[in-house]
Amino acid sequence: MHVSTGTSRPARITDSSESLFPTGEALLSAIRGHHVGPHPLAPIAYRFGQLHQQRLHRPACLACPHRTELSVQADRWVTEHAPPPHPNATLHFESLGTVIDRLAAQQVRAYHLLMSAEPSSPFVHAAWYRLAELVDDYTDLTTAVAHRARRLPDTSCP
Repeated sequence: MHVSTGTSRPARITDSSESLFPTGEALLSAIRGHHVGPHPLAPIAYRFGQLHQQRLHRPACLACPHRTELSVQADRWVTEHAPPPHPNATLHFESLGTVIDRLAAQQVRAYHLLMSAEPSSPFVHAAWYRLAELVDDYTDLTTAVAHRARRLPDTSCP
């Protein structure tokens, strides 16, 4: 929901989880390169998608150092912009950069299966089902972080 302020500034989104993180759909769109929105995590998601696409054709892990750097960039952005977690917030087991990387890998895999296998194949269905699960997990995580109920691991170097 947008609130009109009567000024030339952009309307402010009132739900902090909507304004802090891109939606799952926006992230998937960025990964595929369909629409890389203005959110700072969108170009990172797009680059993850490109790297996983390259891995389809060159399975050797040449992209691994780049994936690590992208993950660090995403984690750094979250550290700088997410509200401090509540003292009783539970720790999530992986960083947001790692979550986005896994989501990108699954989306590339699911799309590749859709284009290369019989669409009615149970493998295609399973891949898209897993992608939907990961989007739900991402949404739950980012909502909890925005509301200070979850904290992410500290991935900064000492």
